[in-house]
Amino acid sequence: MSKLRVRHGENEIEIDGSDQFIKKQLEAFYARIGPVAAITSPATIKQQLLDEPSGPKKGKAPTPAEFYKSKGKKDGLSQLLIFARYLEEFEGKAEFTPGDINKLVKDAKLSKDIHPQYFSNGVKQGLLRKHGRKYSLTLSAEEVLASM
Repeated sequence: MSKLRVRHGENEIEIDGSDQFIKKQLEAFYARIGPVAAITSPATIKQQLLDEPSGPKKGKAPTPAEFYKSKGKKDGLSQLLIFARYLEEFEGKAEFTPGDINKLVKDAKLSKDIHPQYFSNGVKQGLLRKHGRKYSLTLSAEEVLASM
């Protein structure tokens, strides 16, 4: 009689029994979690974010308003992140100024510019990096945007 405990990501199994029984249970366990664990593990998601090609995508780019509406968020910091992602994804700008963001806000016909305090909050929360007068998205911001 043997005892075995295996943890794979968030999946876990503990088996007591003969070696043959343990082998059979492990095969069933890995058959059940194999495809799911490969797709949803945090390391895989982070790698997918890092592997995304930077720069403009091919095909017709949506307007800033269409891109903003597709995300469905309305608070100031989310607006900032969404428009920053638009600049990165469709205009190929990895670094941006508040003026670049507010130009997109005007193109999207929103009623107000994004207040400078949202840029400060983004830096404090680790969603933006500041380079002199320019900003860029962090990996944390990419993860937040991927969940929108």
